This record gives sequence, C-alpha cells and structure tokens, in this order.
Amino acid sequence: MIRISNIQLFVLIFIFEVGSTTLFALGIGAKQDAWIVILIAALVGLGLLWVYTEIPKYYPNQDFSEILNDVVGKKAAKLLLFLFGIYFFDVASHNFFEFGALIQMTALPQTPLIVILYIFIIVLIYLLHMGFEVLARTAELLLPYMLLFLISIFILALFSGQFDFDALRPVLGNGIKPVIQELLKVRVLSFPFGEMVVFMMFWHYVKNQQTLRKTAFLAVCLSALLLIISLIEMIAILGPELAAQSEIPLLEVILAINIAEIITNLDSIAVFIMFIGGFYKTAIHFYAYTLAMTWLFNVKEMKWILIISGLFFPLYNLYRFPGLDVKKWLGIGVTTYDIPIFSIMPILLLLIILIKKRQKSS
Repeated sequence: MIRISNIQLFVLIFIFEVGSTTLFALGIGAKQDAWIVILIAALVGLGLLWVYTEIPKYYPNQDFSEILNDVVGKKAAKLLLFLFGIYFFDVASHNFFEFGALIQMTALPQTPLIVILYIFIIVLIYLLHMGFEVLARTAELLLPYMLLFLISIFILALFSGQFDFDALRPVLGNGIKPVIQELLKVRVLSFPFGEMVVFMMFWHYVKNQQTLRKTAFLAVCLSALLLIISLIEMIAILGPELAAQSEIPLLEVILAINIAEIITNLDSIAVFIMFIGGFYKTAIHFYAYTLAMTWLFNVKEMKWILIISGLFFPLYNLYRFPGLDVKKWLGIGVTTYDIPIFSIMPILLLLIILIKKRQKSS
C-alpha cells in the first residue's frame, strides 16, 4: 500500500504551490500592491485548505472515492468523480502546454514543440507508473536545488543595484479598489491556492493523518511567502508596468541583473525552475485525473488509463492550444467553472458530512 511521510507531503505541496507561479506576476493589475492581492488570496486559500483537511478527519485512510460513496451515494459519487477528473485533466493540460511552450521559447527554440511534449509525457508516464510514493521521493530530492536557485536569484537581484524600493510605494496609493478587482477575477484564488483541492485525492496516502493539516498549512504559508517575495522582486526591478507586460517576468528579472560577468547563463536557472515546477504540477494533476477515472470505471490496473491518456495528451494539447497566447486567454476564462470545484463542492461535502455525523450521534 502506498504511504508517504509528512515531510514528503510538505515537499509535494510546496513544489506544487510554487510550481511555475514564481515565473509570473500574479495580481499585477493592482500594480505595486500586487503583493497585497497575493497575501489576501493566500488567507482565503488557507480557509479553503481547512475545508480540504477537515474532510479526511472523519474518514481517515479512506480514499476520495470511498468518501464520496458514503457521503452522497454511488450514483452521485460517480458524477462528482467525473467532474473532478475532467477538472484535473484540464488543469494538467494548461500546465503541460505552458511548460512545453516556455521550454521551447527559452531553451530549445529549434526543437519542434511536439517532440518536447512527448519527451515530457513519456518521463511523466514512467514516473507515475512507478507510483505516487516514487513521485514524492523524487520531489524530496529536487526541492533543495529548486530552493537554492530561487534564493540565489533573490539575493543576486537584491544586491544587483537594480532593486528599487520606490517602485513598491505608495502602498495602496490607488486605493483598495484595484486590489479588490484583482481578487474578483478569481484567478489569483484558483491559481495556485484553490488548486490545492487536488490533494483531496491523496490524503489517504499520508502515514500520519493527525499532523496532516499542520503539514499542509505550513507548506502553503511558506510557499505564499516565497510567492510574495518573488512578486516584490519583480516589481522592484522591472516596475509594475513592465512586469505586467512581460511574458515571463522572472526571466526579465534575471536578464536585468548586471552580473553576467560573475555568473554566465543565469537564464538557465529560470529554465530549471520551469522544469521542476511545471513537471510536478502537471504530474500531480494528471495522477489525480488517472485516479478519478480508475475509481469511476472500477479499473483494476490504472496503468492502462495512464498510458492511453498520456500518449493522447500531447496531441490533445496541440489541437487545443494553437499558441501560448491562446492558452493564456483560455486560462483566464477557465476560472468560471473552477469555482464550484475548488470551493462550492468541498464545502457542500463537508456540510453533508457534518449533518450526517450529527444525525448519527443524536
């Protein structure tokens, strides 16, 4: 039976939350106050995380399918599994294409995108076929390198002479309205904090269920801090206007640092971060989709769903996303059906559980 430690859970959540998020300027519509948007979004995300981690307290060591069957019945459980599975497949698709396109843009411009995507998916299929525990172990090995690279960029940027604290002032100079407008777009709530709903598929793998919530909260808090620092760095070096216009603000920050004589090929650091973040975000969502379909169709071996869906995945992405601009446009609209998945459905599930438990106890 698959079991992961709380440290491995922490690592998976941290990499998942940071993922490729540090590459982009989230909430930049609020200009110099974008970091406030992320801070508020993180607090809302922690509230949602409380809901996600409250459900397994009533069903320790039971998988998500078993929980749904007990809470809403088999027929409704199948419908919910299908909806969650399609959602995970869709989010995996966005991360997968974005990862491939950015790697082609920054590191392999002469390589056809389909080749990059198929190399990516073959590695992903192999790793997921080895099991969730192996995925967690590899993340555990790669996290220190990812942190080292990110911290190195932050320190080098701070002492590069390009860091301008005045770009962050005045705080709330345009009032609270731009901050609220960014929050109402929902994207900063669903990406990355609302996406934590995917871990409801994996809670039953954790050895120590008693400290599950503490581990998850710590990972999300630290990742939110890292995202805020990253955003402050982008605004301070590029300015809010350039940060908003840049396709990959983190890469622009690296290119703006005047230390090329000291460290060559610094942009390869951003590519490395893209690789780790994009790979694990895609892998976790794709594994969750595979689990949902396995439970839905009562398949004994999930490897066939994994292999068939995986080999079809690059072709589906190339058909769905003609280019990165189209992917970004679709990514903004995707939040319209994100909301029920990452907020309404889990909250309703928890309410039904609480009502049923009260009825049983009375």
